[in-house]
Amino acid sequence: MDDTEPVLEVFWRPGCGSCASLRRSLHEAGVDARWRNIWDDAPAAAFVRSVADGNETVPTVTLDDRVFVAPRPTLLLQELRVAHPELDLRPVRAWPPLRVLQWVGVIVGLIASEALSQAGQTAQSWALDAVIVVFFLVVRRLRTGWPQRPRPTTNEPTTARDPASPPL
Repeated sequence: MDDTEPVLEVFWRPGCGSCASLRRSLHEAGVDARWRNIWDDAPAAAFVRSVADGNETVPTVTLDDRVFVAPRPTLLLQELRVAHPELDLRPVRAWPPLRVLQWVGVIVGLIASEALSQAGQTAQSWALDAVIVVFFLVVRRLRTGWPQRPRPTTNEPTTARDPASPPL
């Protein structure tokens, strides 16, 4: 995208899994968005309540003059492609390779841990459980970016990679 104002405005809050999923999808598609934290921005929270039947349902997204409350990322990207065909959006993978590696590693590790436990190797089973947790956290950190950058305190327009956006 060029350096113009972002097409999307996304209203989010910390701890929202759907917001993080949307952020990952927008980032992977190369979409710039303005992210507004409804817990830090009273007018943003009031807007969300006005379009979501009085609830603070997030993510809420504005695209031109339309509002989407809790949209699925794939459907939002489809609407964005229709509304703005001039945007060069990258395709979004359903299962990024590191996420697949992360969960396959955890599942295989848990199966091996259970086999060790059944064989009476309790200490080794517990040690493997600890390795699984560390593996999960390291791969998650690799997927989400390392190191974490400090978050700005302004509500200026941000790109999908900006630390003011919700974490991946």
